[in-house]
Parts: sequence; structure tokens; C-alpha cells
Amino acid sequence: MAALALRLVELYRADLRLRSPVVTAAGVHDLRPVAFVRVVTDTGEGWGECAALAGGTSVDPPFASVLSALEDAGAARLIAAASAREGALPAASQVAALFGSSPVAHVVAATIEMAVLDAELRSSEVPLWERLGVDGAVARAGVRVGHLVGIPGDRRAETLVERVGVLVRAGATARVRVKIEPGWDVEPLRALRTAFPELALQADANGSYRLDAPGPDDATRLSALDGLSLDCVEQPLQPGDLAALAQLAARLETPLALDESLSSLRRVRDALRYGACDVACLKPARLGGLLRARAAVAACREAGVGAFVGGFFETGFARSADAALAGLPGFTLAGDLSDPGEYLEGPVGASSGAYPGLEGAVVRPYGGPGVAPAPTPAVAGVPVRRWLAGPGG
Repeated sequence: MAALALRLVELYRADLRLRSPVVTAAGVHDLRPVAFVRVVTDTGEGWGECAALAGGTSVDPPFASVLSALEDAGAARLIAAASAREGALPAASQVAALFGSSPVAHVVAATIEMAVLDAELRSSEVPLWERLGVDGAVARAGVRVGHLVGIPGDRRAETLVERVGVLVRAGATARVRVKIEPGWDVEPLRALRTAFPELALQADANGSYRLDAPGPDDATRLSALDGLSLDCVEQPLQPGDLAALAQLAARLETPLALDESLSSLRRVRDALRYGACDVACLKPARLGGLLRARAAVAACREAGVGAFVGGFFETGFARSADAALAGLPGFTLAGDLSDPGEYLEGPVGASSGAYPGLEGAVVRPYGGPGVAPAPTPAVAGVPVRRWLAGPGG
């Protein structure tokens, strides 16, 4: 493919909200600011969505830090790289190398990589799933959609069962990932399993337990989940100690999944080498982009470890990218691919056409050129910075 000439970089911001707060062991998510990077070339444009959450997580930087980095260094490095190439936009495969290895740098790289990928794909009239190497039959059939359900505000198992029941009766989900914490774990999951014997269920602890600690946060108490046929219990311990996670994985019959521990491609490979996980939750933004996520799932597949695509409450644009990624071999569990219109206020989901291909509990990766249809002004928000590149930039 001929090199694209970079002409302009724009940064957009939209301040969205979740329809209902999502309560987790690590905190509450309710606000959802979103930033988009738009690159304009001599042949068209490309868009990239920033996945940073308002307050961040224990390992993910907050939105304000990433937005500041996008303003201060993100566009400047991309333009400098183009200038060094006589105005040619760097290839998407080269973007990650322009940035560092910090959590902020990973999210910045992922945002800009998506924009460059989108521009390349639109120019060459190729869909993202094809560029990633997804089999055409898989793209046509679609991938399974999973949902996330937080801890109910009233902390009643009946409320949880009711919420999940709405999804199941609508045929909207292939699995449900349920947030748990010490004191809210075995009983609510047992109630769900009783109500929905065949439903694929996952428990997500967000690092809220401790190994061999006295009290309800003792992670070995999670062995009480072993009889519930869960797909996995996710991130029961703090992310840093892979040795402790490997010990716990050996003591539980329920497969152990890692999420926050997988903060880079190197950490994924370390976790596989330690035997610290049976399942990997892979989030492209945390890893530094879609191409690194592709490498990560290939490593998991080679190690015989299952995986699924995790989400950050994206709009339909980035969620379309996740749906394409989820078609790769190695993603053995349903990903966080539900309609953004179900959790975000405004025209951001399948109901507005911003998340094409969604039908019930299956989504087909977008078949047009690029990542997805370009975000509408209602989704992208307003431009907050503009940088000229190329002649006169």
C-alpha cells in the first residue's frame, strides 16, 4: 500500500455518562468522558477512540492524564515521525514504537494506532477484521456477545437475578460477567446459577481478595465457587504478584482469569510462563493497541490458555474494533461486546447505527472499509485541538 501523506491531526472530546452507575470492588463508574483522535491524509481520514476511564483503575491511568498526554505529546510525535518520513504517515505497525512503556503511553499509542489503522484501511478499502487476520467465515457468522453486571446498589441477590434475567430473556447475551467483592460473592452467584443453569457466568473480583488472609477477603474462600461451573473467577488478587496468583490458581478448581495483571505484552508472557492464569482478559488500550492485543492472544493460544476481549465502556466505534479483534483464534470466551447504547447515554450504540452488526447475542465485525463508520458529531463531541502537518504545518 502506498504511503499516506499526513495533513492534519485533530483531538475531540465528548463528556458522556453511564445510564446507571456500575459498582465494582474497586469503585463506582458513572462518568464516561471520551476523546477521539482524527488524522487527515491526502486520501481521507482515520479515527481513533481513547479508552481511558474517568478515574482510571488500579493499573489504568485516568482520562485527564491521557488527554493531557495526547495534547502534549501524542500528536507532536506522530507529526514528527511523519516529518522524518518526508511527510508520510507512519504505518500502524510502527505507532507503538513512537511512545514509551508507561500506562499512559500505552493508551495514547492505542488511540493513535487505531486512527492510523482506520486511515490505512479506508484508503485501501479493507475491513479491520481482514487486516487483523480473522477468518472470513468467522466474520460472516459473528462472535458471541458478553455483558457486564455490577454489584446492585441494594446488594440483594434478587435484584442481580432480575437484571440478568432481562438480558437472558431478550436473547442479548452469551455470557454474563458479574462483579464480586468480599461479602458479595458466593451467594449471589449461587442464586444466578440456580436461576440460569445453562448461562455462561464469570466472576470479576477486581483484586479485592488476599491470599490466606483472615476474614471474608481470604481468596481461598473462593473455592466455594468451584461447584457453580463458572467459566472463570477474574483477578481475585492484586495484579502485581504473579507468584501468588499462580499459587491460588493451583488451589482453585474454577479457572483463574487475569485482567489488571496483564498490563503489557511482556506481562502477558510472564503470566503464561508462571502458570498464573487459565484465562486472559485482553484489553487493547492497556496493551498498547490492537496489534499488540493480536500478539497477546497468539501467545495465549500457543500456551493453551483461553482468552476474551475486555471492555472499557467504549462507544460503538471502539467496540466495533473489539468485535473484529474477538474473531481471532484464541479468543475462546465471549467478549465484552454488548451494545454501548445499553450502558452509555446518547446516540452511541446499535440503536443509532454506531455499532453495526449486532443481532441478539452475536455481533458481526464491521464489513466496510476501516474500523467502523466514522463517529457522528453527537458521538465524537467537539474538537479541542488541531495540528497542521505536511507543507505549511
